[in-house]
Amino acid sequence: MRSSMEHYRRYIGWGAIIVAALNFLPLPLPALPPMLSASMALLLPGLGGVLMMLSPMLLFAAGIGLVKTWDGGRKLFVIWSVIGGLSALAGLQYMPLAAAVDLVVIAVCLLVVLWGDWRRLLPQ
Repeated sequence: MRSSMEHYRRYIGWGAIIVAALNFLPLPLPALPPMLSASMALLLPGLGGVLMMLSPMLLFAAGIGLVKTWDGGRKLFVIWSVIGGLSALAGLQYMPLAAAVDLVVIAVCLLVVLWGDWRRLLPQ
């Protein structure tokens, strides 16, 4: 029997795939939450550009893992949420509303993804 959160994890996975895929399309679309404050990663000299390129790819891979219900998808989502959360925290001073929306979306998604089995994801 599947847990009640499994359906929501799949929804978050499909949402992650869609948001990440929209970042790769050369369309003049505005950024969607939780990527509103992702540009704050560019504040890190040298590493910022790499994180900006890595973030959508990591989100896409995490979304696939969540849809397929793999443990690796949850772990990738946690890694992506740490990067996205730090970018949003850095953006609180410059664009407070966008960063706050990002933090709320990331926190709610992380709560759903880790519901009930967060202890299992910690290193042994």
